[in-house]
Order: sequence, then C-alpha cells, then structure tokens
Amino acid sequence: MKQEITPFLAAARKKGCPYQVGTDMLFEQIPAYLEFFGFPTTTAEELRSVARIPKTL
Repeated sequence: MKQEITPFLAAARKKGCPYQVGTDMLFEQIPAYLEFFGFPTTTAEELRSVARIPKTL
C-alpha cells in the first residue's frame, strides 16, 4: 500500500479492467474483520472520514 498504483494495477487499468487500490480494499474489509472477531463494527464510509492518509502515496 506504499504505492497506490502498483505494476499489477497499472496493467489491469491499461487493459480496461476494473480495479481497486489497496486503501479502498482495506476500508471495505475492516468492518467484516471487526464483525468476525466480535468487535463493534463500522462502515467503510466512516473509516474513510476519519482516516489520516496522505492524498498522494
């Protein structure tokens, strides 16, 4: 996740395939992880709103 567009994602984008960058995948997975381990959960949108991630990776 240090590099937003990896060589693999660049190749997928070049072929016109849909793709999702690592931070977006993480925000979508965290609520499921929390629920699986029995913790209170949240939404991907709430996580994005409080995240402190630089705009350019």
